[in-house]
Amino acid sequence: MYYDMDTEKVNSKKLYSIGYNSKLKKYVLADVITWIAWYERYFEITEEEYNMFGTEKFDEIAENLHRNGTESRRFLFSVKDEENTPEQLIIRDKAK
Repeated sequence: MYYDMDTEKVNSKKLYSIGYNSKLKKYVLADVITWIAWYERYFEITEEEYNMFGTEKFDEIAENLHRNGTESRRFLFSVKDEENTPEQLIIRDKAK
């Protein structure tokens, strides 16, 4: 996980979780990608969105991020190396 565990909120039905990453000073959504091996993509969300967790509106936001994937302007990084630019790999390393 690339966020502080005490801020974690999980939606296991929709396969995403959210939290705050104190190293990046950002709220993030971890979207589980179900592929040959499951992995996560991380997206930046706002504090306001973080506080909307559990609502239909937030589920829509999560679905849009999932659908847009690496093309989303809010895409931070992926656990899967080949989905990242060199800059995103640096962000991912900083987020650990």
